[in-house]
Amino acid sequence: MSRGWTRWWAALTAGLLAAGAVAAAPKTAGYEIGREPAWVQPMSANGLDAGLPAAPLQVLLVDEQTRLPAGRGPSERYRHVVRLVRDGSGLEPASQISIDFDPSYERLTLHRLEVRRGSTRINKLDARRVRLLERETGLEQQRLDGRRTASIVLDDVRVGDRIEFAYTLVGDNPVFDGRFVQVGWTRHGLGPTGLFRYRLLAPAQRSIQHRAGAAEVADGGRSADGLKITEFRRRAVPKFVEDPYAPAESWLGDMLQLSEFADWGEVARWAETLFEPALRPSAEVTAQAEALRGAGRDAQLLALLDFVQTQVRYFGTEIGASSHRPAAAAQTLAQRYGDCKDKVALLGALARAAGVRATPVLVSSSMRRDVVGMLPSPLAFDHVVAELQPEGRSLLVDPTRSMQTGPLDERIARGLGWGLPARADATALVELPGHAGQLQAEGQDVLRFGSLAKPAAFESVQTFYGDIAEALRAQRAARGADEFERDLRADHLRQYPGLTADGALEMADVPGRNAVRLVQRYTLAPPWRFPEQRVFVADYGLPLLMSVLRLPDGSDRARGLRLANPGRYRQSVEFHFDEPTFGRTSSSRAEESAAAFRLQLRAEMSPQAQRLEAELEMLQDRVAAADFAAYRERLPRVFARLSGVVQVPAVTPAQAETMRQRYAALDADVRSGRLRIVTEMQREALGRRVLLDTVLGGDRLAPALRAQTLTERAMLLDHLGEVDAARADLQASLALDPEPAATHTAAAVNALIRGAYDEVEQQAGEALRRAPSDMEALLTRARGAYLRGDGDAARTGFEAALKDRSVRDEGYAPIWLYLAVRRTGGDGGAALRQVAPAGQRAWPHPVARWLAGEASFDDALAATRDSGRADPGRECELQFFAGQKALLDGDRAAARRHFRRSVDTGVTEFIEYGMSRLELQRLDGAR
Repeated sequence: MSRGWTRWWAALTAGLLAAGAVAAAPKTAGYEIGREPAWVQPMSANGLDAGLPAAPLQVLLVDEQTRLPAGRGPSERYRHVVRLVRDGSGLEPASQISIDFDPSYERLTLHRLEVRRGSTRINKLDARRVRLLERETGLEQQRLDGRRTASIVLDDVRVGDRIEFAYTLVGDNPVFDGRFVQVGWTRHGLGPTGLFRYRLLAPAQRSIQHRAGAAEVADGGRSADGLKITEFRRRAVPKFVEDPYAPAESWLGDMLQLSEFADWGEVARWAETLFEPALRPSAEVTAQAEALRGAGRDAQLLALLDFVQTQVRYFGTEIGASSHRPAAAAQTLAQRYGDCKDKVALLGALARAAGVRATPVLVSSSMRRDVVGMLPSPLAFDHVVAELQPEGRSLLVDPTRSMQTGPLDERIARGLGWGLPARADATALVELPGHAGQLQAEGQDVLRFGSLAKPAAFESVQTFYGDIAEALRAQRAARGADEFERDLRADHLRQYPGLTADGALEMADVPGRNAVRLVQRYTLAPPWRFPEQRVFVADYGLPLLMSVLRLPDGSDRARGLRLANPGRYRQSVEFHFDEPTFGRTSSSRAEESAAAFRLQLRAEMSPQAQRLEAELEMLQDRVAAADFAAYRERLPRVFARLSGVVQVPAVTPAQAETMRQRYAALDADVRSGRLRIVTEMQREALGRRVLLDTVLGGDRLAPALRAQTLTERAMLLDHLGEVDAARADLQASLALDPEPAATHTAAAVNALIRGAYDEVEQQAGEALRRAPSDMEALLTRARGAYLRGDGDAARTGFEAALKDRSVRDEGYAPIWLYLAVRRTGGDGGAALRQVAPAGQRAWPHPVARWLAGEASFDDALAATRDSGRADPGRECELQFFAGQKALLDGDRAAARRHFRRSVDTGVTEFIEYGMSRLELQRLDGAR
């Protein structure tokens, strides 16, 4: 019974339209070549390409005409198609023609097949070109339908050619008992369509209902033999593009539905006549039901259902009337195979033998609740399930679901939307059990840390229920354990890149439930970052819930979006530490709500753990196209709730107490004058040093983080004037991790203020090899070259750095270029004026203006005051540059005075302080 919808979708993507209809057996099986029927009204494709969007292949015309007889004769269904090749990529699909038919009741007549090239018509209709294929495309779904395909592959097709073909199918599936039904598509899978026309000729006494979707409907009057003509037309139809995420209702506009069934009650009575004979328990069926008797009604029904699900394999023989008529229950029991209708008939017969009422229920696994948009017709359905009614209860079950486990109540078929009981008293579709409120999935991720510096044990336990559990079992059976495991691990590996699998994925059924539990164990490399060496942070996420909400892509959705099954989804993540880590306990809640979902979150912190748990309740199964933009805009906020960072203090509570004592001692030293602090930066450096000393004295740092922290402390020590201690930290850092360019740059700066100029060259070179755009490394190397007396290398370095506008605007590099040019005997003032930004007044540009001869030294000295207050940092810099100018001018005494004044500022964090101290030592040593 599942053949109908599968064939419709395949036909749409291949450029065919499926047809169904009235009873009559064909005279022959196969095909013939003959003239077009006289009742057909010809249609020209001329001009139909006007306004069509560009495409490799355009379908200019799809013309379908159906003639129904007044009595019991067969229907005739004519089809005429014109294709136009616009591009080389359209040649292959244009040259392949496939016509599906069922030789058990249909006869195919080919009328025309020609290629029009300019004004020339080339006849391609030759019986030798036609191959009849018995491809059985449903075999992968365990179905045998007996359909054939007349396949024609054209040779010598060229860009610009029109391919035109026409054929007629005569005959109808006898299962519909003489009533006409058809579902077709007005959209084509090969390209945009200029005109779709469907012309129906039917006797006035035959009442054919229709739903035309986007097509226009017109009364075509009467035919020569008195048949009523109804026409359906749709122009300039876009190409069909498959969208697996679109709600089924979005395709109703592309459907043309025709049905001679008056209402759902007539369809129900038709179905009852098919199923009732098959549902009668035979002696063999009754014996089987007795053999499966359990200790109670539910136990016996569960045994019957389990037997049909697992002991009767799925395989459908759907030839002719068998497309909808089930085999007798005794036959299915004997052969131990059948499709959905056969299995439902067998289960129903077994249940009736056990004294339980059982009714087949027609459903659509494709349309689900959108089946309400279909005309009353057998073609509205592609599946059938069974309603069991023990003691007045209603249990909707699906005997084809061989992957189900658990008790009877856990095997309810949910989410099928609306169905039609195959019962004479049924008059309308009935609403079937849904997923709302059902627990669909839950997951718990636990990360256990013995030490922040060591790998964590990561365990993920996920439990899936109902449909999802069955799908997972089926996927593992079909794809194999390795591929299945690889896909299941993907979300966690994406969220936590440092994971390494620790053993195989464990998968087991949950006792007493239709559920499956997956256990994944990993080792997680230390995930911590230590930004600014203030707090440890690591990323976390709830990938299970994210996957429920994740969009397929970022595009707009003109057809809306199909969502995950309604119901509840839960996940938690916990970071657990072996030692007390947090100084307090806390708990908080948050909620995000929208029309489609509700998200509730709870965060908890205890001395040794942080935990986030969330429950996502999906309230709808879709988002309408008009609501999609608002839905998409809401998701980033929701995802921000489902992921983030866990923060761990840099020190333990015990270490924090020790730090408080050190801070108190520092404060006492400052207040008493035993410790001189000149700038706020020095005060901050002293405080930061206490923190970093404590962190480095503990065991929380993995090697890479220890290296970063040593580098950070080294820079603090440089700022405090402890350059030798800083050098030791930098050497230790590089021993742990020699790669970071920033560490080599810091080592170059340290070497500069120690006067180790060869080391400056070496470390700055290492930094630039790793990060060629590191301006600080480039400038430090140039400064080192200047101070060791290599003016040419210094000038080259500063000129290279000054190509960067931000370096020019900062103002220091032009001053250094002035010094380097003068050291090489050049005109430093001219070089300075060429690169110094014009009109700048902010510091250090007053220094540049003085050096360029545009202001006096007193003007520059006055500029060291910031808002009327002395700025020791500015004076430190000015006095250093003044000392360098004095050296270039040959006035060593003045140079000594300026360098002394720079050092006397006490601004140890400025490199000019360290360089002035070195210059004083050199001048004093040269006396």
